[in-house]
Amino acid sequence: MIDPKLQDKTVIVTGASHGIGAATAIAFAQQGAKVLINYFRPAAEAYGSLDDKEARNATEPGRVMYYKMQTQSAAEVVKAIEDMGGICREWEADLADPENIPKLFDRAEKELGPVDILVNNAAYGKCDTFIPPAELDDDKPFVGVFPMTTINAASHDNHFAVNSRAVALMMEEYAKRYIARKAKWGRIINTSSDGAHAHPSAVSYGASKLAAESFTRAAAVELGPYGITVNVISPGAVQTGWITAELQKQIEETYPLKRMGRPEDIANAIIFLASEQADWITGQVLYVGGGNRM
Repeated sequence: MIDPKLQDKTVIVTGASHGIGAATAIAFAQQGAKVLINYFRPAAEAYGSLDDKEARNATEPGRVMYYKMQTQSAAEVVKAIEDMGGICREWEADLADPENIPKLFDRAEKELGPVDILVNNAAYGKCDTFIPPAELDDDKPFVGVFPMTTINAASHDNHFAVNSRAVALMMEEYAKRYIARKAKWGRIINTSSDGAHAHPSAVSYGASKLAAESFTRAAAVELGPYGITVNVISPGAVQTGWITAELQKQIEETYPLKRMGRPEDIANAIIFLASEQADWITGQVLYVGGGNRM
């Protein structure tokens, strides 16, 4: 068995109350790492006309199920880690507010110790497009279920606040504290999307993810001399509650590996980039999507 040597490392995983973040937090705990989970629950109206009862009763992937996943706490993830004997803490905070970023690191250091590994997984995602509003009236929403709006200042800024600016500020905060304590080993892993190069129907989401990839490459160059590797995981379509059964079937027919991605697929790749075995890999985008993009 390969030992990634993550025992007793302190890890921050953002966006970890469900999906990829939750699977990643659990994967680190399985390796003996101490994990701080950050998450944020958006307001219900962010997903259209849904009520709590409708979400609680959701059983099929789609808009309602995704709302259910997005608005749950991290309690189940924390319990799963603690039940296996792991060490886990959680803190709900919106990373769109820059003041929460140093507070997140303060909390990790106080409860778990200096942060060795940072996983920037939190994301803001709403469907926007360059199609004018009048044309959208006759257009189907994204994958048939998610409402879509024409890009505007708010839709642009909301995406970049979390998917780009928060990633940059999290890396800056990590680097500042790491260098101040004269650490010699560090890992930063940022989650992007294999549609980041161009994402029709989610134009601000794609662009904000591509900006974060640029930050990643710059950080890899600047922080490499300090012993920090900085890489990107770029997932294909992963079933985190939003992909309808019909869409899943369509995707699986086009992917070379002929199946939908699972959160654990992405978590496994993140563990690799955090491992000792990935010690000479930095500034890279690793596509993990069943061969969807090569």
